[in-house]
Amino acid sequence: MKSFFTLLCLLQFIILFSQKNIKVYYERKGDTMVYYADNQEMFPMSFVFSGQPELENMRSPEAFRMIQVMPSKSLKNRVAYFVVNNRTKRWGVKKMPPYMMYIGDVTLKTYNEDYPYDLPFRKGKSATVYQGYNGTFSHQNENSLDFTMPEGTEVLAAREGLIVDFVKHNTIGCPTRNCADKANYITIMHPDGTFAHYYHLKQNGVKVNMGDYVNKGAVIGLSGNTGWSKGPHLHFVCYIPSATNEKFRKTLKTLFRTGNGNKTEYLVEKKTYSREY
Repeated sequence: MKSFFTLLCLLQFIILFSQKNIKVYYERKGDTMVYYADNQEMFPMSFVFSGQPELENMRSPEAFRMIQVMPSKSLKNRVAYFVVNNRTKRWGVKKMPPYMMYIGDVTLKTYNEDYPYDLPFRKGKSATVYQGYNGTFSHQNENSLDFTMPEGTEVLAAREGLIVDFVKHNTIGCPTRNCADKANYITIMHPDGTFAHYYHLKQNGVKVNMGDYVNKGAVIGLSGNTGWSKGPHLHFVCYIPSATNEKFRKTLKTLFRTGNGNKTEYLVEKKTYSREY
C-alpha cells in the first residue's frame, strides 16, 4: 500500500535546518525509507532530538540516536532509516521528533585544558579584569572575563581558529539586560573543538569575515560598548557546546600567558595584566 509520509513534518525539518546550510531529505529504497542530512557549513553541527519518531507499520532496524553530529562539509549523513513491516497495510513516518541544533560537537568530552592563551591586546598594553569568573554583575555561574578597554582598542585573537559567527551592525549599549542582544561580537572555533566569544565590539568593529582562519595574535576587531555593558570593555569567554546546560554551553577557565609570556595563570578579578611578548 502507498506510504503516507507527512509532508508538513518533513518541510518543517528542512526549513529549520536550512538556516544553517543544513539540508535534510529522505530516499525511498523499496520498503525502506532513509533520512539523510547534508552539512555545508565549515564547522560540525549537532542535532539533539527530544523524542522518538512516530511510526505506523514500520520499524527501525537500529536504535534511533537522540544526539547526532554532522561533520563539516559532509554529505549524506544518515539520520535514521525505517523498514515497512507489512506492505499490504498503510505505512509511514507519522512524525519526526522535535530537535535543537547546535554549532559544534555537543558530545565533545576532551579538549586541551592546558592551552596557553595570549592576552587579547597588543604588546606593551595592559588591561584590568574588572569582572572575573562567576562575577556578581553578569557572570554568575559563568567562566567569563571582562577586560577594561577604551573604545576602539585593537582586539587580538587569543588563540588560532576559524571564524564561525559575528555581528557588527549594533550601535546600542546599556547596563541592563534589555541590551543583552545588542552586542557586536566574534566567535572563533579552535582546533580542539572549543569556542571563544569576543563581545561588546564597536559598530563595524569586526575585522574578519566568515570562514577566515586567523592565527593567534591576529587583529580581529575593535573594542566597544555595545550590548549589556556598563562601559567600554571586552567580554571574553571560552566554552564547549552542551545539550544539557540551560545556556547550551559549558564555559571554561583558560590559562593566559602574562607579563613577558614565560608563565601562564588564571586571571583574577580586579587585577591588571600587562603583555610584554
